[in-house]
This record gives sequence, structure tokens and C-alpha cells, in this order.
Amino acid sequence: MTGLRALIDHPEYELVGLHAWADHKIGLDAGDIAGLAPTGIIATDDTSALLALGADCLAYFGNYASREAECVADVIPFLEAGTNVVTPALMDLIAPQHGRPEFVGPIAAACERGGASAFCGGTDPGFMTIGHLFGLLSGAGRIDSVHVAEICDLNGYGSYDQVSAWGFNHPMDYRAPMFYGDVGTGWHESTVRGIADYLGIELDEITSTVENACVDQDYDAAWGRGLAGTIAAVRWTVTGISGGSPVIYYKKVERTHPDAAPDWEHALNGAQAGYQIVVNGDPSFETAIALSLYDGCAITALHPINAINAVCAAEPGILGQLDLPHFYSKAIRKNAAVLTG
Repeated sequence: MTGLRALIDHPEYELVGLHAWADHKIGLDAGDIAGLAPTGIIATDDTSALLALGADCLAYFGNYASREAECVADVIPFLEAGTNVVTPALMDLIAPQHGRPEFVGPIAAACERGGASAFCGGTDPGFMTIGHLFGLLSGAGRIDSVHVAEICDLNGYGSYDQVSAWGFNHPMDYRAPMFYGDVGTGWHESTVRGIADYLGIELDEITSTVENACVDQDYDAAWGRGLAGTIAAVRWTVTGISGGSPVIYYKKVERTHPDAAPDWEHALNGAQAGYQIVVNGDPSFETAIALSLYDGCAITALHPINAINAVCAAEPGILGQLDLPHFYSKAIRKNAAVLTG
């Protein structure tokens, strides 16, 4: 919903059409769906009608995990019609040179046929793992290693299917699809390879380790009842090794109970979620960002939305994280207070 509200309220964009998958949303005004004033834009499931609008850009928010082929098929007609696409969903486009060719190839071909561009943004992979990291590296000197960690307490997350894919509430020896299947490893390993490309280094190999932790009591969560002795915390570390030494560390530290794995990384100031980026070298420095679950999800939608103007102005093709000029929100509150010191 954050993405729709942002598009409606954005000072430089005009919403001209809205696709809805849910039957109960079809026929509703976009403003009603977003909790805003009516817009006159009515949600539809008629793709042909949306294509006929000839919009400059499609902001696509379909669920990508385990339905990659369907998502690719959704956006191809728009690209072929010359409509640019921004999305947090098409994860294989984060570092397209390392994405799975069965998904990257058709999108690249559609971009060429329609003279359109496609860009996948989001929080992680995306803004935090490449955009924010390389913003920090503009002030770096010698780089010995970089560390990027996502930290999240998923106790308040409402989707059991999502937390189950991470292994939560399963036996401690469960091999979660996120860490052992193509869905997760594909886009996370490609992110590590993309970082290496931007750093100008060759990777000898990429290693992956998964650690699980539990708590000794049952507990309540937004997604259901967590059971004692089952997975309540996961730390997944993907490491890029170059010249025999680890250079890029990419971690996911996820919990569904705050007492699980107390010695692992925690979000800044006890926040629900956050990111830590560490650069070891000369100089060495560390940064941490604190987020609520809502904030993290909001950034996932807003990062590609803020890229729309830059994507529309770019040359046709798939655009990686550093292929665009710097972009940012311009949705400044007109009555915002001015702070002076």
C-alpha cells in the first residue's frame, strides 16, 4: 500500500492506471484502496486496457518468490509496448549480469524490442546492499573487506508462509528453501558478485553458511504460535573470497523471538530491524540504520518509485544499481518545520 500512496501523492508523477489481483479491489478507486481521497483511477484486472494507456512507466509490485516466470510474463508486454518498468520484485535484475538467464534474457529482449528500460530496486538486495554501501565507499581508501548485515525481528510479521520459507518454527536441522534453493541463493549470490564487479575484483568462490538457534519456550507471534526447540533465529552468511581471502560478507540475521541467539548482531537501539555496514581498511568505519518493520517494507517500495524519472530518462535496457544518476525523494511536506540551531 505504501507504493500506491507514494505514487498518488508524488509531486512529479501522475497515476493513470491501477492493476489489482484481488477480486475485492477490482472496481474500487485507487484512493479508497490506499486510504486517501478519491483519484478517479479505478482498479482493474484488464491488462489490455492498461497497456492502451501508453504510460511512461509501470511500477510493478508482484510477489516474485517462487513465481518468477509469472512475474516476468506480467511485465514483458509493457516493456514491448515501450513502457519502462520499476519494481522491487524482479530480483534477478539487481545484478543482471549474474541473474538467472531464463529470467533476465526475456526481459532484456523485451527492453530491446520496445525501447524501454527495467530497474529492480528495493531495500535488500538493492539500496542497502549496493546503493548505500557504495555511497559510503565514496569516502573510503584502501578496502580490505566490506560487511553488510540485515537484522530483523520477524515476530510482528504476519505471513506464516514467508517466515516458514526462512525455516522458522521448523526442526533445527531443517534446510530452509531460502538458503538452499535457487529462490534465495540466486539473488543473494548475484548481489555478492555484483558488489565484486563494482569493486573491480575477481572472486575465487562464494561460500554460504547457515546457523540456527531456538528458544526453550513456546511464544506468540503475528504469524502464529512459535514452538519451543524449533528454529527461532537464523544467521545466513554469504561470503565472497578473492585471492584466497574473504572480501565481501553478506549476512541475514533474522529472529522471531528477541531472546534467540543473544550473541548475534542486533539492530541499532533495539529497533525491530536495521542494517549494519562495516568497511575494514584505511580508514575503517561502520554505519548502522534502525528501522521498524513498516519502515523496511516502505523503503522496499519507495526506492524503485523514486527512480522512475531516472529510469525513464535512461537508455533502453536492464539497469543495474549503479547505472542511474543519484535519485531521491522530493516529496517534502509543505508545512514541515524548519529546525535551526
